Amino acid sequence: MQYSLRKTLIRRLTISFAFSLLLLIPLIYQLIHLPASHAYDQDVSDDTRSLIPFLKVSNGIAHFDISPEAEQVLKTDSRDQVFFLVLGPGNRFLAGDPGLPVPRMRRPPGKPLMYNAAYRGNNVRASAIEYKLNDQKFLFITAETVLKRDILTRDSIIVTLLSAVTLIIVSTVNVWYSTSHALVPLNRIRSALQSMQQSNLEPLDEKTVPAEIRPLVQEFNGLLRRLDKSVEVQQRFVANAAHQLRTPLAGVRTQLELLRDSGDDGMRDQRLTQSIAAIDRLSHLVHQMLALISSTPGGREVSVQALVNIADVIRERSTEWVRAADARDVDLGFELYSAQVYGDALLIGEMIANLVDNAQRYSPFGAAVTIRCETRNGHAVIEVEDDGPGIPPEECSLVFERFYRRAASANIAGSGLGLSIVREVVQGLGGTVSICTPPRGRGCLVRVKVPQFETEALAADANA
Repeated sequence: MQYSLRKTLIRRLTISFAFSLLLLIPLIYQLIHLPASHAYDQDVSDDTRSLIPFLKVSNGIAHFDISPEAEQVLKTDSRDQVFFLVLGPGNRFLAGDPGLPVPRMRRPPGKPLMYNAAYRGNNVRASAIEYKLNDQKFLFITAETVLKRDILTRDSIIVTLLSAVTLIIVSTVNVWYSTSHALVPLNRIRSALQSMQQSNLEPLDEKTVPAEIRPLVQEFNGLLRRLDKSVEVQQRFVANAAHQLRTPLAGVRTQLELLRDSGDDGMRDQRLTQSIAAIDRLSHLVHQMLALISSTPGGREVSVQALVNIADVIRERSTEWVRAADARDVDLGFELYSAQVYGDALLIGEMIANLVDNAQRYSPFGAAVTIRCETRNGHAVIEVEDDGPGIPPEECSLVFERFYRRAASANIAGSGLGLSIVREVVQGLGGTVSICTPPRGRGCLVRVKVPQFETEALAADANA
């Protein structure tokens, strides 16, 4: 099921508003109903007060004299029936409608008491006022059936519900319009992404988007820049790799064609030797390219990473380095101390192997190469030192570029990928690599430093 931000916002806001409105319906009803009910109660209590002037006391005897016309005016109502009752001391009947319910008075004289009652099969709303005259207590009661009040209640409920429904509909339309308008920048971003071509990754316009999603757009633009740079690097790598592979392949083809046409056994052996050498160079180049791809982020599974002792890795790979050193009469020395990092043992071995291979390859016959590893100031340090020609300071950063070859070493076989592999592996370990001149003033010293405390923390997390 496809997720829609617009529909989700409209649904949630509408439900929230409707629920809030439902909670307010009783309050709205009371705000409409109570003032009108109070007005009706005021009319009934006014009718009760209007009876008081008709009470007379002469010679200690109370009389309630109301003319038929006045009584008719009192009881005239277009919808409801009106009743009244006047009681003297001791609840003695003086006038009115007998049997009208009499309440227990809990109000001071002159204050009306409103109450509900039933009279002659009808529900009535009544008002009672206690009145004192010549030290005698009299009770005046008027009552009115509740037809108008029932109509008022019904109309109040209808008006309240209609108002609520209208508010919900208007609010829903408003929410829909507001969310649609608020999501216009997202639609523009979607259109921009749909029209974006792989060959032209243009960043999104950050000025026209709301502040709430601007950080997201900024991060996306940063991703596009990194992706564009990565694509550029990969394209350059593919172009350089194709060029590098073409040369040894062309050499092997040429040697094989000459071998086919050659009738001299000595020449055939020479052609075979040159072909094998070209294949070896091609194999080395392919191995370097695979190692470089593996050293880039995501090149190998994270699950192969573990706590690695660099000294053990060097000891395991030292046999092949010693054979290569004997072939060039290189004095290969080791100064190994425990230095643990968290990473891929295979890639760490490839990194050190490339440093050792470069040191032997670019040093003269009979030179000395020293491999060191130890822990210094919370860092695992790897050093490969030789007494060869060294690298000029202005080229120390260039030699880490892929397929870069120094002009001074053009006659030395190599792929130009060794130090690129070193840089990728070191960056994956969170460390740094630098090239400097050894203390004796000649040769080359490559130093790799990996922060040991970070790798130990990662190892602890992995073992947890």
